[in-house]
Amino acid sequence: MEFIDIDRENWEEVVSLSDPKDRYIASNLYSIAEAQFYEKAISKAISSNGVIVGYTMYGEDDDNGDVFWIDRFMIGRHHRRNGYGSAALLKLLELGASMGFKHIETSTGSENAPMQQLLKKHGFRTDNKMRYGEVVYYYHC
Repeated sequence: MEFIDIDRENWEEVVSLSDPKDRYIASNLYSIAEAQFYEKAISKAISSNGVIVGYTMYGEDDDNGDVFWIDRFMIGRHHRRNGYGSAALLKLLELGASMGFKHIETSTGSENAPMQQLLKKHGFRTDNKMRYGEVVYYYHC
């Protein structure tokens, strides 16, 4: 499992992972574009054995420099239920800790049970605080 740069060779593949029916997360195209305007946002493809399986955007939180914020995290529909979500989330936790962050946060819609289960499985907690209309989950390194 590795996070790779999005470039002219792979951006369309990353974009194609988005499902227009997915109401839980912004499209990868939107996210890649959005990352261009936020200095602290790091936008990466999630790759396993040379196959792009997902997308993530993360970095120092704009509102709190002590927090590593996971803005986007998705695994393409055809790659789900293969352990990629867990592996990529663990890699994000390691990455945040290696960058010196003690707090890692993300948010998800209150109806997104699969993401909530994944977060809780890996030690995230919530006090049901809302941010941008989503429930915030936090992890302490």
